[in-house]
Formats: sequence, structure tokens, C-alpha cells
Amino acid sequence: MSAFRSLQSLLAFTFLLLGAVGCEKLQPGYYLTPEHYPTRPADRSLAVETALPSPTATPPSTVNAIPTFTPTLPSASPVPPTSTPTPLACTETQGVIIHDALMSQITGSAFRYRIYLPPCYAQSKRRYPYLIMLHGLVPGSDVMNDSQWDQLGLDEAADQGYAQGALPSLVIVMPNGNDAEYAYDAGPLPEVIVQELIPTLESRYCLWGDAAHRAIGGLSRGGYWAYWIALSHPDLFARVGGHSPFFYEAASPAEKNPNNLVDSAPNIEHLMMYFDHGQQDYVDVGVRDFVSRLERRGITPQYVVNPTGNHAEDYWAAHVADYLLFYSADWPRRVEDFPPCETGR
Repeated sequence: MSAFRSLQSLLAFTFLLLGAVGCEKLQPGYYLTPEHYPTRPADRSLAVETALPSPTATPPSTVNAIPTFTPTLPSASPVPPTSTPTPLACTETQGVIIHDALMSQITGSAFRYRIYLPPCYAQSKRRYPYLIMLHGLVPGSDVMNDSQWDQLGLDEAADQGYAQGALPSLVIVMPNGNDAEYAYDAGPLPEVIVQELIPTLESRYCLWGDAAHRAIGGLSRGGYWAYWIALSHPDLFARVGGHSPFFYEAASPAEKNPNNLVDSAPNIEHLMMYFDHGQQDYVDVGVRDFVSRLERRGITPQYVVNPTGNHAEDYWAAHVADYLLFYSADWPRRVEDFPPCETGR
């Protein structure tokens, strides 16, 4: 397929997804206090929608900046019929979101999260690749939490992408960082995610628990945390992303700030890294500096600056398809190719 036809296909798929987002269009800008933050739409995670809204105008997507995944062709050698996986007999078209929690020994309280389980998850009895997505932060407010990616339409985008054959089936985990002092550099969020959340997820759900099939990302403050976690624990992930990540200078080297790791963190060369923001976003200075420091180490991330977009939810909602394409690029497209649940991870 030519590059032009690939671009056409991806743009068509993204336009479909943007219509499925169903996210309330918010005012541009960064809401610093609760009174500046608009009223959110009702929580959509408790019931699966049966109809998706019609497409609406959104900032242009730049999926052309993300390499198109090319499926591996079958071997030319004959394969005995008995070795061919039986196609999954399931007619589900939408996944579900479950509200779950663990009792954290680190914080001494509950740590909540939402988990998106894709269509046919229960019937397949297969281990799924999974993505941890961290929300943003409004200082002094709790309106940004595990509901944010849900309201931005990430789960609908995953459903649509899988139905169109553009994405693999995957599990998405959306932690509530406010349960682990999200606003503080010295807070325990990284330890909770690495030491408690990941082991809990892989014991409760049928997940493909190796670095190649585990990814982490986040928006704004969540992008900051995602990069600190990935650079500190590169053995746990294959891909990391920051969507309008807010990289600010650390007040002290002891703080958990990715700016303190980017120049010297060992064994990060294998990580596939992604950054994006809109042309009008104030985070651009910090992101450009971070990317430049990576490049001085010989690491070239995918860095996308979209021509339209501020530090606001309508921007992120417009690009959820781009994000899923990046994180899942190397994962098998057929559920039948996932390992069975009863086998090791």
C-alpha cells in the first residue's frame, strides 16, 4: 500500500473515532482552580452505550506522523491445520469499564482505578496486552481523576479501532492518582503503580505481563509521571507517551522529576517514546528541551506538534486514536495470537 493510501486510511479511521468520542467541548486553556473548571458530562462508564454520536468538527489529527503498523505475513511454509488457532466466536462490539480498587500498603488507604476490558475479553480466555493511562491535574481540585480518559472517549476509540481492524484488542487501566498524592513530586504514586498496581492487575485480570506488551502514558501532569516511572523502571515497559506533558524544572534533585533522569537514566535506549502537544500549548518549551536532551543521548522519540490545540480536553479528545495507534503498534492484531490465560505470562 502506498504512503498516500496509508495516510488516507488512517485519517478516515481517525475521523470515525473522533465522532465516537462524545466528549463535551471545553473552553481552551488550563483550569487552575475548581471554579474555572466547566461542569463535566454525566459519567458514562457505568453502562455501555448502544449508539455513538455523529462526527463533529475537531482539531485535525496527525496520525500521519505515526508509522503505520504492518502486520507480519504468515510463513510460506505449510502449517498443519491442527496448529491454527480457532477463530474467536464472539459477536460483542463494545467493551466495558469496571471500577476497581486495591488496598495500598504504601499509602494505607484504597487506591482506585478504572479498567477497560475489550469486547470478548471474558470469552476469549487469552492474555491481553495492556496500557496504563494517567490523568492530568488541576491544583486544589479533584475533578481530574480516573474518570478523565473515560470521558475523553479512550474506550470508545479502542472499540472502534478494533472493529475497524486498525487496532488490536487491548486492556486499558486508568488509575486515580489523587489516591497517592498526585500533586507532590515526593508522593508515593510511582511506588504504588510499580509495586502494587501492576502486580495486582496481573493477578486479578488475564494480562500479558511482560515489558513488550505493557505500556504507560499520560496527559499533562500524567505525562510527567509516566516518564518518571518509565525512565526509572525501563525494564517494565516497551513504550511510554506524554500528551501535552508538563515538564517543569525540579526544585531539588531528590524530587521525582523526569528532568533529573533524562540525561543519565540507564537502559532506556529500547523505550519507544512519544510526545505531542498543540501549537498553542504552553508546555512546548519544556517538551522541546526534554526531547533535545534525549536526542543528545542518541535517542530519537516520536514528537508531534499539532497545528491546532491548547492545553485543554478538546485537544486530547481529538487525538485519542493517535495515542492508541502508537501504544499498540507492535501488538498482535488477532486475539487468537494472544497466549492462553492458563499459560505463564
